[in-house]
Amino acid sequence: MKLDTNSSRMLRFFTALVTLVAFSGLSASAQTLRGIVLDADLGSPITGAAVTIQQLQSPENTLTVATDADGRFQFDTLRPGLYQLELKKNDFEQLILTQVDVTSGKERVLELTLRKAATTLPDVVITAPTWGRRSMRPLSEIPLTREQTLRYPAVFFDPARVAMMHAGVVNNDDQANGLSIRGNSPGSLRWRIDGVEVTNPNHLPNAGTFSDLPVSASGGVLMFSAQMLDNTALLTGNYPAGMGDAQGGVMDLSLRSGNNHRHEFTLQAGLLGLDVAAEGPLGKGANAPSYLVNYRYSTVGLLSEMGISFGDEDITFQDLSLNLSFPGKRGGGVTVFGLAGKNANYFEHKDSADIELYKDYFDIDFASRTGIGGVSGLVRLGSKTWLKTSAIVSGQSSERDQTLQVENPGGIVDEFQQEETRIGGTISVKHSIHPRLRFEGGINAQDIRFEQNTAFQFGGFSFPDSSGALHAQLGWAWLNADWRCPSENTAVQFGLQYTTFSQGNASALEPRLTVTQRLNDKHQLSFSYGLNSQVQPLWVYTQQPNFPIETGNPNRELGFTRAHHAGLRHTLTGENAWSIRTELFYQRLFDVPVSASGLPAFSMVNALETQAAPNPNAYPVMVQDGIAENKGFEITAERYLSLGWFMMANVTLYDARYQGNDGVWRNTRWNTTHMMNVLAGKEWIREVEGDKSRTFGLNARFGWSGGMRAMPIDTLASQFNILQKTVYDQSEGFTERLPDYLRLDLRVYWKWNLGNRRNSTFGMDLQNVTLRQNVAYYYWDPHTQAVETKYQLGLIPNISWRLEF
Repeated sequence: MKLDTNSSRMLRFFTALVTLVAFSGLSASAQTLRGIVLDADLGSPITGAAVTIQQLQSPENTLTVATDADGRFQFDTLRPGLYQLELKKNDFEQLILTQVDVTSGKERVLELTLRKAATTLPDVVITAPTWGRRSMRPLSEIPLTREQTLRYPAVFFDPARVAMMHAGVVNNDDQANGLSIRGNSPGSLRWRIDGVEVTNPNHLPNAGTFSDLPVSASGGVLMFSAQMLDNTALLTGNYPAGMGDAQGGVMDLSLRSGNNHRHEFTLQAGLLGLDVAAEGPLGKGANAPSYLVNYRYSTVGLLSEMGISFGDEDITFQDLSLNLSFPGKRGGGVTVFGLAGKNANYFEHKDSADIELYKDYFDIDFASRTGIGGVSGLVRLGSKTWLKTSAIVSGQSSERDQTLQVENPGGIVDEFQQEETRIGGTISVKHSIHPRLRFEGGINAQDIRFEQNTAFQFGGFSFPDSSGALHAQLGWAWLNADWRCPSENTAVQFGLQYTTFSQGNASALEPRLTVTQRLNDKHQLSFSYGLNSQVQPLWVYTQQPNFPIETGNPNRELGFTRAHHAGLRHTLTGENAWSIRTELFYQRLFDVPVSASGLPAFSMVNALETQAAPNPNAYPVMVQDGIAENKGFEITAERYLSLGWFMMANVTLYDARYQGNDGVWRNTRWNTTHMMNVLAGKEWIREVEGDKSRTFGLNARFGWSGGMRAMPIDTLASQFNILQKTVYDQSEGFTERLPDYLRLDLRVYWKWNLGNRRNSTFGMDLQNVTLRQNVAYYYWDPHTQAVETKYQLGLIPNISWRLEF
């Protein structure tokens, strides 16, 4: 597939859709803000709660309504703009949301929860939209909202890229959304939907990797479009029982329900592709079922034709997502969802006269396909008990073929195939004994199948491969208790989880604890501790290690890597939407696989991608005798969007070290030691005439972190390596350090609220405005016979247009 073909297809599709929108009759309707208010403990609707909204541009515009018998409220004929929402009910904590965005042509639908208050309390202010039904809130939870993906610069509507701007989270790869959290490998992150772990839900899982092979937890961009997502969260540090198989963090995705009152449509087009969404009711009535469907097609062909380099590769991806919601009569309901996505990147060899690097000799074809489908249900059992079930099937397959085409066609053939399938389910029960005491417990189980096949030919000779398969079961049973003292100043969450993995007969008992003390109206202190376990990367169990043993692969018997997590956080809630959070964190990993003999600096804490044999850097036979430590300090000052502007600044100082089989402390690959982010934005709103308005926004983000660590290249061994691959000196580990990583991103946008019928946004994102050449990695190039530098991406512009109606 060629660049000009992809671009022309996208342009034809885009033109047809614009024509369709232009000639469609759009029925007028007033701006509506509606929602439901539920008891956070019982899940039952709250009747008679006072809901007050105030338009921030015009504070004199204040309206109040009361929730009905079903806990529902609705405001009609609202002017577009930002509103503050205040929710009050006797005997309940007060709730304030400072940034509710109401736009033309799009109903805003909220689900809000209140907790009973045992005493008279000051206002509880929630200044970011973090509402939802996940009741056990972790200490180190980072809310990631759909509004942030539409406002923040150069995130390309991907919540994982939003997370990169927060304290403790590092991404030094412009091509991928991998997250190194508090010194952990990006591979230690887990993705889950509705409480069930899924395969890697990202396009282009090989993006930015040294070997051009796929990884398990990141990619070029998330497959779920931002149109599909409700409020998502990244969980770092310690998290409650019920979440497992993760050391770095958990990306907890939540899909939103479609509008069940009217049909709405979203069209978005830009230099990165086309995104189309539709939603609406599947019946009549306030409790009608709803649908939400999204299709996305993307190619970098247009950017390539503008001179933007992506390594001279033809990159495409597309996905189709669907979410069907069927509300229940007593609350709860059933949700059915699905995702199908595929992506590819193709590099075509160059003519002999144009060859500059060794890669130019080859045709390289990578393709990946992913499917996710599931159903979840929430049922009320009596007045104080809820039962939730989820079942999900997910799978991803990737193929890569590299063939020498210049001077000696077919002289080198390197083939790689990988396939992962997970069938998972969870059953959980939540029961409230008292407003100050509730329990949650459940079971999570997964059936995992993984297969990897490789083939390498050089000069007609076939090398031994590293093919293999794994079929295993992973699961955990858990119980959480949440207690608050009568004064409401102290809260304790205690959990216990038992995790098992069939491979190697691994099992672990894991306690979790969080204690929160409110010192006064503005200050809060929290302590957390947890013991977590994670299985090794699945390819460790399938590929043959270097120097294989005749009896097979002893690495198949490796069990969990385990870790103690502890954190101490202070939160200051200030005036005018300001907050300051500081946290000390400590993580000690043990039972880390290290080399059984030789390679004293080897440790799996540095692993990210498979090293498929034949490979001079392939992993050795391992034993679980290694340890590692990650410790540091985070501080964040944040002002949520209020009165037209927002800001967030954070600094993280940390140290990440490990021991190999010689007991010597060394820097991990991910030890950047410091990071800083500054994010700020301003919106100017102008009333044009009647019910029309225009908004101009300017947002910027500056990120700075220390350089990742690297192993030195053995130039002599690389020069004479028959496989023509870079050979590293692994004797002392990651002793070299890349230069510091700095990047400035900008986003400028104009938004028009066009009467009651539609709103339109034109935006321009600029990634890496200063054109800084950040280093990705160093490698030996057999063509130049020298160590070369692979740089990160240069300036990446994305011009986009979005229409909601």
